[in-house]
Amino acid sequence: MSDLTSLNRDKLRKILTEGKPVLIHDSGDRENEVDMVYFAGEVTPESVMVMRKYAGGLICYSMPREIGEVLGLKYMDELLRDAGYGELTSKVLGYGDPPNFSLWVNHKDVVTGIRDADRAKTIKELDNVVDLIISGKPDEGRRKFYQEFIAPGHVPVLLGRGLDRRRGHTELSLALMQLVGLRPSSVIVEMLSPKGALSVDEASEMAERIGTVLLKGDDIVREWKAMRAHC
Repeated sequence: MSDLTSLNRDKLRKILTEGKPVLIHDSGDRENEVDMVYFAGEVTPESVMVMRKYAGGLICYSMPREIGEVLGLKYMDELLRDAGYGELTSKVLGYGDPPNFSLWVNHKDVVTGIRDADRAKTIKELDNVVDLIISGKPDEGRRKFYQEFIAPGHVPVLLGRGLDRRRGHTELSLALMQLVGLRPSSVIVEMLSPKGALSVDEASEMAERIGTVLLKGDDIVREWKAMRAHC
């Protein structure tokens, strides 16, 4: 398994900007899962096919909570609680964290929303919204979001809470993007096997087979903390 100190950040950035995934193992003390992670700005229909074929979990788009707030997005558990489903939202899964789900959306120009090209289109346009907001055009980003997207849809939007509050794949993937100098806009999907979650050893073999790397979540957290300390 690689780490960020032995793997040049420029090399990681090159992998991601070439439209290739990296794999991230969160922790043996948490979900103990490996996710396939893409930089959303380079996602294509072929990327979605790879995620379906070689990962198999739920394909999710991730942005920071702060950007979601610019768009007026709330967490889905908040929306459901306000709608009277508090009994359902009061429970959490074994790893203990609240879910990051917000709305599920499609871009208005897709066909059904679920096809590889459809999900790639939705993801790329979500990334364009984030790019507008980060570039200092929040009103334009918000206008694009509400004019061009439909809910409910087939791409779940996750709002990362930051590694100081939560250490899931949402937060790890967004931190990785920032560490390598990319905007915090990612796509994550759990890697599964017939027995459950894909093991770290199996994921390591997969990384070698598809020409990428497997990173440890603890290394991302360490490098992220170091970056914050120097800011």
